[in-house]
Amino acid sequence: MKRIIILLLTIFCINNIQIFAQLDDGSIAPDWTLTDLNGNEHHLYAYLDSGYSVVIDFSATWCGPCWSYHNSVNLENLYEQYGPDGTKEVMVFFIEGDANTSIDDLYGTGSNTQGNWVEGTPYPIINSSSTANAYHISYWPTIYMICQNRMITEVGQQSTSAIY
Repeated sequence: MKRIIILLLTIFCINNIQIFAQLDDGSIAPDWTLTDLNGNEHHLYAYLDSGYSVVIDFSATWCGPCWSYHNSVNLENLYEQYGPDGTKEVMVFFIEGDANTSIDDLYGTGSNTQGNWVEGTPYPIINSSSTANAYHISYWPTIYMICQNRMITEVGQQSTSAIY
């Protein structure tokens, strides 16, 4: 009898636990329209429909590995070579996805930051924890490539040429 009760409790618990995981490769990217720190509006599906592939770096200002990858300038190089002023193939976004950070943290003047994320970054920076939630981000950094067919692939912290 004790085993049956334990089994029933286990089944009940498993059925009532919600597990949130990153979006799987091949998932359709949730669409968004967001405003960057400069006040410019960006619409994901409009970029995809215009022939761009989109790279999104979901990071948090306090994250050491995020800061290290940001300073590797791989995404900066990708944007400059293949972005709107280059071959017009790729658009890059940095989305600060932690709800506990502020705009001051992005500029390096807050108390929850590794440094100034804005200085020298040529691609749009967006502060949006709701977008990170829509993509089920569970660790930082998470770097996605979204192709014109709207499918996601997690590319990780790779070199410019590897992402391209």
